[in-house]
Amino acid sequence: MDRRGIGDEGGNAENAVGRAGVGGTLKGKKGLIWLLVAVGIIVLIIMNGGKSSGGMTEEEQRIARVLSAMDGAGQVKVALFYAKEAGSFAGDGAGQPTGAVVVAQGAGSMEVRLNLVRAVRTLLNLEEDAVDVFLMEDKR
Repeated sequence: MDRRGIGDEGGNAENAVGRAGVGGTLKGKKGLIWLLVAVGIIVLIIMNGGKSSGGMTEEEQRIARVLSAMDGAGQVKVALFYAKEAGSFAGDGAGQPTGAVVVAQGAGSMEVRLNLVRAVRTLLNLEEDAVDVFLMEDKR
């Protein structure tokens, strides 16, 4: 007895349905992958704590622009530290900064280094020992 149904050509319709189901699953998997990628990017942005390009917050970028304008400083990057509780630090931007690290192209000059420390102390109302200045790596 032949088990073929109407429009069924030797089981080909059944195979065609199976193939369409597999194709539909692949599209679903691709969609799921793109969804997971998008969620991952959003999580990374949120975990970055509001930091924008270069890994610096808007406040750090503003300070870096001011410091870069100083004679001899060159390119400058700034990292600010905030006390969460005694003994621990977090860069969450809450409250008054408790410390700063400055990395500058011109920090090889003692005069530039001292001027950078003075400027950061003035801008952030920090003690001298709360500010560290380092020479930026030459990437040539």
